Amino acid sequence: MGTKSGAYQDVYIKRENEMVSLKNDVTDFCEKYIKPVHPKNWDWSVRDFENPKNDPTIAEARAVANVVYKDLMDSKQTEVDLSTMNNVEAIKAYLNPKSKHAEFNMEEFAFALKVELEHGKIKDVNVTNNHPFLTAMIALAHMTESLTYYKRLKVMEAEGEIYEIMRKIESSDKGKEEWYKELGKAEIELSEARTGLVERLQKMDDIPTLEKIGD
Repeated sequence: MGTKSGAYQDVYIKRENEMVSLKNDVTDFCEKYIKPVHPKNWDWSVRDFENPKNDPTIAEARAVANVVYKDLMDSKQTEVDLSTMNNVEAIKAYLNPKSKHAEFNMEEFAFALKVELEHGKIKDVNVTNNHPFLTAMIALAHMTESLTYYKRLKVMEAEGEIYEIMRKIESSDKGKEEWYKELGKAEIELSEARTGLVERLQKMDDIPTLEKIGD
């Protein structure tokens, strides 16, 4: 695991009429919502997310999304009112388990959770304490600005990798053959990322257009 240093500001929310400290709630939350769909290595507070084998699964993404979706749809007043979120109707449609694109959406959401876990224990500045709910809220904060955010991120990352490999090739006197192999892999990743973005754009028909665009 990464360092345990870094700041963490505790957050309290009201769930089922009880105030819950999210700092202390990670294991409890995971036991309640993650363990039923991921019985082994279910506790995100101790899970080694540096290892790609431990990336959030689609089933875990669905479990976390269901919690957020319930909070969004709940008419009861709580300490944290998620209904004030920008473009909330689009987010509701995205998280809706009955969406005809639910499987595709959750595959994407699992990737989003993986990306935003960098705000947890795997980096020096610990913001979320690896809490699935807080991690999800960071992901959704990006998605309220654009539902294509994470598909575009994959494209940008692949393009950046290609750029750096090309710099290596241009500056290296030897070992270029290996870098050309890496370039080939990166170009495949870019092609797949672009295909994923196109698929995202094609599967937006059940998501309302954003009411607010930009800051």
